[in-house]
Amino acid sequence: MRIQIDRLMADLKELGSIGFIPGQGASRMAYSPDFVRGRDFVRKRMEEAGLSVQIDAVGNLTGLLPQAQGTGEKRIAMGSHIDTVPMGGIYDGALGVLSAIEVVRTLREAGWKNRHPIEIIAFNEEEGNVIGGTFGSKAFAGAPLETPMLQKMKAFQLTEEDVRRCKRKQDDYLLYLEYHIEQGGILEAKEKTIGIVEGIFGILRYKATVSGKANHAGSTPMELRDDAMEKTARIITDLMDTVRAETESMVCTVGTMTVKPGAVNVIPGETQFIIELRDKTMTPMYSVMEKLKKRWEDQGLHLEEYITQPETLCDKKLCLIAENTAKELGYPSMRMYSGAGHDLINTSFLMPGMLLFIPSRGGISHRYDEYSAPEHIEAGAEVLLEMVQRIDEGAFEREN
Repeated sequence: MRIQIDRLMADLKELGSIGFIPGQGASRMAYSPDFVRGRDFVRKRMEEAGLSVQIDAVGNLTGLLPQAQGTGEKRIAMGSHIDTVPMGGIYDGALGVLSAIEVVRTLREAGWKNRHPIEIIAFNEEEGNVIGGTFGSKAFAGAPLETPMLQKMKAFQLTEEDVRRCKRKQDDYLLYLEYHIEQGGILEAKEKTIGIVEGIFGILRYKATVSGKANHAGSTPMELRDDAMEKTARIITDLMDTVRAETESMVCTVGTMTVKPGAVNVIPGETQFIIELRDKTMTPMYSVMEKLKKRWEDQGLHLEEYITQPETLCDKKLCLIAENTAKELGYPSMRMYSGAGHDLINTSFLMPGMLLFIPSRGGISHRYDEYSAPEHIEAGAEVLLEMVQRIDEGAFEREN
């Protein structure tokens, strides 16, 4: 029993063509006409595979294959998202949804009698460009929504009651499998085909303000200046050095900044910027920020924590099943963490789960030239197919 890679690649290219402009990429943001067209395409493929289909109040698309035999009442769930970033690629998210459909098609064509119901989920608004990151899977899992999300929902006539109606029952599910491109360059660099993801990095964000004294840029000698921008440059350099010394896995980004008063002939009196940290656990990140605060708070640094997203751990049993499956199928694999967020962060509130990665050429994602080779796509889909069969036969039991 093998998946039909030509059929899967044709689906990826057809969905990817919706909202795609050559040389620019695919723009299929949640709730847009192109998103709806893409969802209609995926819905048709689900129906052709024999799934009963529904769309919930926030736009998540699900397809259910009832059990054909046995007493396994809990669902094996697979999926990802089908929205894109502006001018993104055709593999991010779509790979997981369309590969799950291909798995079901392959099983049914081979006459497989599934013991558990199989559900495929195409989440809406994972990318967060419209309402907020992983909005669809938050509603699906009953995860809390941030205040900005609640405010942006109004533009789409969505209410908190709509979100509550999307929440699924924990007792209905056995597990969740998400197959995804890596969106980084680790697998390619290590020459591995399959990534067994043990967890997703936690995220810590701070609003940083550095105070100085604005003054005339021409008449104020260097020794009499209290330049907020100069201090900021030193603080950021110190921050990056501290991160590198703390752990090998932690990453830190300062990607946005405001300078006040913002004139070429005025010494900056204040800067404001965002510090984002990601790591396997939260403790080292808090350690970095505490060190930074102690060294710089008496020189005008003020820190305000405003986003805390704890790390997500994948199920150890599922990781072992994936690892053994890849080995037996002859695909080189490695254990790793995901620095990017995924819908699994929210599905983990409902059920155990794991992420399966394949390489992204050049580590590129969220760009028009995002690419994963057909042979890698086939390998990952084959691992997913074999895992579903083994799990359906009883290789995984959920602990209460």
